[in-house]
Amino acid sequence: MQNSSYDIVQKSQIIRGLYLGLLGREPDQNGLSHWLKVLLESQDLDYIVNCFVNSDEYKSNIGCIVRDETTLIAQAMSVMGEISGFLDERSILIVDIGAQNLENEEHIYSSLASSKLPNRIIGFEPLEERCQERMQKASNKNSLSLFPTFIGDGNQHIFYVNDPDATSSLFPLNQEIINQFVDLEGLRTIRTEIANTTSLDVAIKQEEYVDFLKLDIQGAELMVLQHALTTLTKTLVVHSEVSFFEIYKGQPLFSEVEQYMRSQGFYLIDLHPQCHYPLSGNPFSKSRDWLGWADAVFFKHLDKSARWQDKLIQSLIALIIYKKLSLASWLVSDLVNTPADQYRRCLYGEL
Repeated sequence: MQNSSYDIVQKSQIIRGLYLGLLGREPDQNGLSHWLKVLLESQDLDYIVNCFVNSDEYKSNIGCIVRDETTLIAQAMSVMGEISGFLDERSILIVDIGAQNLENEEHIYSSLASSKLPNRIIGFEPLEERCQERMQKASNKNSLSLFPTFIGDGNQHIFYVNDPDATSSLFPLNQEIINQFVDLEGLRTIRTEIANTTSLDVAIKQEEYVDFLKLDIQGAELMVLQHALTTLTKTLVVHSEVSFFEIYKGQPLFSEVEQYMRSQGFYLIDLHPQCHYPLSGNPFSKSRDWLGWADAVFFKHLDKSARWQDKLIQSLIALIIYKKLSLASWLVSDLVNTPADQYRRCLYGEL
């Protein structure tokens, strides 16, 4: 079948997009002609994409990015040690709600906690045996404080202990929904107990600031955030699990969490990682088509009058935890006449 001139132009743009998106350059004429011919004859775009990402040029580009990240973080850490007085004044505070260790998964802030920056972690995990388990395995026991406390709205609730226990929640499982998805249909509640919750404002009222707040509490994230008004005024970054359908009955969804965080002066940076589920009862049980949940990353909006230390810490979190180089640089772009100027110059390649 002969391809129309419109079809040729359209597919030429597709090939050009692959060059720009994957190789970071305009296509050379020979390359464009070759891959256009392949696409017109085979209609197999997946094959072409696979060839691009397995090419030496693509791998070289990705390798440079990885090396740049590693080098930049090392340089930034070296510069941080030279910022007069800053590291002696305070430790970076991480508050972890839902602090148990998960199998084959590091805590999102582990790279920051293991860095040379002074830091301390306050964790809350209502399953006491999981609290003990984490403390026993912790390499930084002196900077880690764990409490078997239910963080919530300050009221009494039913706590649903599920199998696996990492899915335990203050909300009941939504059996009608989870039965529709391959990876969720095996979840079950094995017992319930009464939970007397404490608001985050009460639990950490003695803390003057929170640099990184992480929440992974199976649907109760918005409940905690709505009763942490004082805490949010002194928090720089929030990393919260969010859901896109009701795994638990009555749980708030992503849109509600995002709107609330926006109302509190935070902006959404990313949804990472994302978890997709295959639907049950069909031949494609490995096709992960439905977005179930993700971790939402929110940064507090800091205006020009904000403390330079807060902007610096946000930048360090963006760099060390999330490897977001442009964000890390942008956050300190106006710190020229501050003690953090050398760090800023490091990010901008001015040293």
